[in-house]
Amino acid sequence: MNASEFYGALWRHKIFILTMTAVFVVSALVLTLREQKIYQATSLVRVQQLISDPSQTLGVLAATSQLAQTYGKIVETGTIAQRIATSSQGQLPFTEVNGHVSGSPVQGLDMLTISARNPNPLTAERIANAAPPALESFIRQTGTLRDQITLIQRADLPTAPASPNLKLNLALALLLGLIFNSALALAIDLISDRVGDADEFEKLTGVPVIASIPVLKFADPMPAQIHPVEATEVAESTRRHAVGRAFNG
Repeated sequence: MNASEFYGALWRHKIFILTMTAVFVVSALVLTLREQKIYQATSLVRVQQLISDPSQTLGVLAATSQLAQTYGKIVETGTIAQRIATSSQGQLPFTEVNGHVSGSPVQGLDMLTISARNPNPLTAERIANAAPPALESFIRQTGTLRDQITLIQRADLPTAPASPNLKLNLALALLLGLIFNSALALAIDLISDRVGDADEFEKLTGVPVIASIPVLKFADPMPAQIHPVEATEVAESTRRHAVGRAFNG
């Protein structure tokens, strides 16, 4: 199949491709709207390591970047979740915290972002702001006195859900729908024994097409119309007949 045949097959099945792609997009829209909205709040902290010798500064910078990665993993554990739940005095249940907190080090810096996800935006904000003190308390109790956690930016109340992403889902549905339905249309065209047009018939048979019969569309027949003169004569005859019956009666 060359390029012209390829585009010709797609053009012949354009209605099918567009219809099925629209079904894909509508289905993605319905599923996305039915999916539960999840909000994400993020706080930013700085990981520091105290030094007594200024000559250790370069080594400490590299060490703190590695330390931020370590604390990013620790903040996701059940230990930190339990500390957050305990410090909230029951306002943040352990089940809503555990598994919903993530830490990600900022590339090349001694900083760490702590994010919390929850269907309730206010709960997500509370967890994200409670995580840095919980992590700092864990560091103090584990005996690593040289390490310090400094809050740089508190989490704000999220106003828009982080997931599902409606625009992304619709774009993916449109793209995948076009690709899948185009491939399906080409497959149908390949296995079909229908000849698309006169040029394809000539290629298949090697016989030139002398003539072709177009598809004709006939208009509905016009209803019979009564000539004005005939209509007048009929009306006059009816009037005379009615008068005669009235006179004879």
